[in-house]
Amino acid sequence: MKIIQPKRIKHNCVQIWKASPEKVFPLLCPVRETDWVPDWSPKLVISSSGIMELGCLFVTPEEPNDTIWIVTGYEPNCYVEMYEIIPGSTVRKFSIMLDREQENSTKAFISYEYTALSEEGEKIVSNFDEASFAEFANHFEKAINYYLTTGRMIAG
Repeated sequence: MKIIQPKRIKHNCVQIWKASPEKVFPLLCPVRETDWVPDWSPKLVISSSGIMELGCLFVTPEEPNDTIWIVTGYEPNCYVEMYEIIPGSTVRKFSIMLDREQENSTKAFISYEYTALSEEGEKIVSNFDEASFAEFANHFEKAINYYLTTGRMIAG
């Protein structure tokens, strides 16, 4: 058995989204994200309900291997947690906790944690610095708020 110290990085942020948790939460789903996330196109969603649920699995196309996502935490209108596994490369834990900010806004607490599984994964983890995370988080916030206010997907 080989045991190593993990190469891991974690980033958190808080965002304000322009709708109630009841309207926001259904959008945090691999199926519904196709409505508002540019270039989001899962290859496969395994779900009893057809949408996000505890135990939902989905696959997104990546190079060189597809990415496998597993929903490990799910509380409607409140919380979602999932792991993203890129075989031979990285494991990412992604969670969002929602809290009502005002009548028509939501405070979203977002956490990303990357762990490397290989030298290739260590490069990915090293490149996911504070600036990269801030760029990702900023785009995510703009995209969801654009959809919430216009009903349309933001331009890629």
